[in-house]
Amino acid sequence: MTTHLYCVLPNERRDEPPADLRGIDGARVRSMQVEGLVAWISDAERGVPVSIDGVRAHDAVVEAALETGATPVPARFGQEFASDDACRGALENYSDSVTSLLADMQGFVEMTLILTPSTRRMLRDLEPGLPAMVDPGKPGAGREYMESLQAREAATGAVRRSLDSLAQKLTEATKAFVRRRAVHDQVTRLPLRTISHLVSRSDVANYKEATFTVSATSELRFLVIGPRAPYSFCALGNSDTGLHGMKLAD
Repeated sequence: MTTHLYCVLPNERRDEPPADLRGIDGARVRSMQVEGLVAWISDAERGVPVSIDGVRAHDAVVEAALETGATPVPARFGQEFASDDACRGALENYSDSVTSLLADMQGFVEMTLILTPSTRRMLRDLEPGLPAMVDPGKPGAGREYMESLQAREAATGAVRRSLDSLAQKLTEATKAFVRRRAVHDQVTRLPLRTISHLVSRSDVANYKEATFTVSATSELRFLVIGPRAPYSFCALGNSDTGLHGMKLAD
């Protein structure tokens, strides 16, 4: 068995997690004291592959920690520690950075905006540029194919520019409530934008109201997700690896 780390909380939240709280593979979640902070952990099988169910279970525990009223620093999913002592040792090795990060996050939550074109907009812009079915034996076939690829790229660029414009409007509307901003890398070939904001808990309602002053259209839309634990703002020290939770181990 190994130890799975979900998150850390301030020492003031040293009560045990809810007795019915279960983590990955249905394991009971427990707390562990570590130099002025509290880690929420559970047992885990060694080498468990990453799965959607596992990620959801991990996140559910982190969100339960957020419901305590404190803001947890979530650990990145998939880090494996040989034992509780190994997990404690990793936290102690980064004690100053973790303690500082935890203090900085108190009173804040993450809000995320996902911007996408409508299906109608994507089809309208992309259809004229879809690569043609070209007969390779036809004179000029190579040129025709390359021209179709260029047309598709131009259409995709138009969608991206529209999304950038919408993102700028949302940024202006919410800037009074945003402490920090993180732009996520695109992980799909479809054009979209994902932007996370660190917002005070007391400003969540104002933040949401501000986004609603920006009108979505039949061609562009956006989703407001949160409040959530600040996964996107958990880099330790000068590290740039904090977009998916605190990283202590490979």
